[in-house]
Amino acid sequence: MNLMNLKSNHEILLSHMKKEGYSHRYIEKFNTELNRIFKYAKDNESYLEYYNRVLKPYARKDKRDGRLDILNILMNFDLYNKLPDRTRVKHKIMDNSNYHKLCDEFKSIIDTYVKVSSKTEKKASTIHREALNGASFLIYLQKRKITAIRDITEADVLSFFLNDNNELIYSCSYKKNIRAVFKACIPYIEETNRIMNYFPVLREKRKNIQYLKQYEIEGIKRVLNDNNSNISLRNKAIVTILLYTGLRGCDIYSLKLNNIDWKNEIINIIQSKTNTPLELPLTTTVGNAIYNYILYERPKVNISNVFIREDANFPITKSSIDLAVRKVMDEAKIRMKAGERRGSHIFRYNLAVSLLEHEIAQPVITGTLGHASPRTLEIYLNADITHLKQCALSIEDFPYMEVQE
Repeated sequence: MNLMNLKSNHEILLSHMKKEGYSHRYIEKFNTELNRIFKYAKDNESYLEYYNRVLKPYARKDKRDGRLDILNILMNFDLYNKLPDRTRVKHKIMDNSNYHKLCDEFKSIIDTYVKVSSKTEKKASTIHREALNGASFLIYLQKRKITAIRDITEADVLSFFLNDNNELIYSCSYKKNIRAVFKACIPYIEETNRIMNYFPVLREKRKNIQYLKQYEIEGIKRVLNDNNSNISLRNKAIVTILLYTGLRGCDIYSLKLNNIDWKNEIINIIQSKTNTPLELPLTTTVGNAIYNYILYERPKVNISNVFIREDANFPITKSSIDLAVRKVMDEAKIRMKAGERRGSHIFRYNLAVSLLEHEIAQPVITGTLGHASPRTLEIYLNADITHLKQCALSIEDFPYMEVQE
C-alpha cells in the first residue's frame, strides 16, 4: 500500500461514491477504515500483511468480512486506480497470498516481472492475473522442496502441467500466463530462459461458435420493434446496442451519459477490457432505443451511468445484461434448448461475421470491435461460413458407394 497516495487521493474515492449514490453510512465506513489505515498501517506494507497484522487478530468475525470488502475496494483504488462501480471486485487481497509464501529468490521473479510489465501497455488486471499464476507455479515447486531457480528441472515443470497419465492439468492460457512471467525476466535473471523452454507445447482449444442464424436475428429484431412486447425499454436498449454495435457487456453496463455525443452522433468510451479508447457511430436505431429508455423509463436519479437497476437507484451489473438477452430470446422463442448459447458475447461474433461476409476490410472490423490486436479477429474467421465454403474441396474425384434402397 502507498500511504502517501491514499492520503493525497482518498477524497477522490469518497467524492465518487457520493456522486454514484452510495449511502452515507457506507461511505462513513470507508472513512473509518481509512483513518485506521493512516494510524496503524506501515508504508509499503501489503494489504494482506496489514489485514493479517491489524484486522484479523482483533476484529470480530462478524465484522471481519465487511471490513475485508472495504479493504479490497481500497486496494483496487490505491494500486490499480479503479473506482468502485458496484460490480465484482477484480483484485482481492487474499489473491496475493501465494506471493507472500514464496522464498526470496522466487519472489524476485514475480517482482521483476511486475516491474518490467508495468512499463508496457499491459493492463494492470492482466499483470495481476499473470503474476498470480506465476506465483502458483513457483509455490508448487517449493512444495517439491525446490527453492533455487538453478535447481528446477524439466521433470519438475512438466509435473505441474501433466499428471502421471500424461493428461493435462492446466490449460494453455494458464501456461501462457506463467510463460509471460519468465519471458519478462530473461534479461535480468539467469536460468529463466532455460526453464521457459521446459514448458510443454499445448494447443489452445476453442469451442465451436454458436453464431446467430438469420432467422434468429430477424426474431430478435421483431421483438425489439414490437411496442406491445413484454420487454422493458431498458432491456430493448441493451440488446439493440449489442446487436448493432457489438459492444462488450462490460462496456454497456459501464456506459456513462457523457459517453454519448448526441450532437455529433458518436459513442466514445474507454474499453474496460483493453483500457483503450473506442469511437462508434450513434446510429438512428441505437440512438432511438437509448433515448426512449432515458426519456420514458430511466429513474430520475443523479447517477452518471446510462442503465440503472429497476429495483434500486444504482447502476446495473453484468447479470442484468445477460438477463436482458435471455428475456429477448425468450420473447422471440429462439435458443430455448438446454446448452444453446445465449450470452451477450454472441452478438460480437454476429457483428464480426456479418462484416466479414460483406468483405469489409479486416482493419475496419478490428477498429469497430475495439480489438487491441489484429490477431484477435482470427477466432471469428471460424464462423464466416460464406467464405469457409469457398475453401471447401470438391469430392468429385473420390469414389463413393451408392446406397441400394
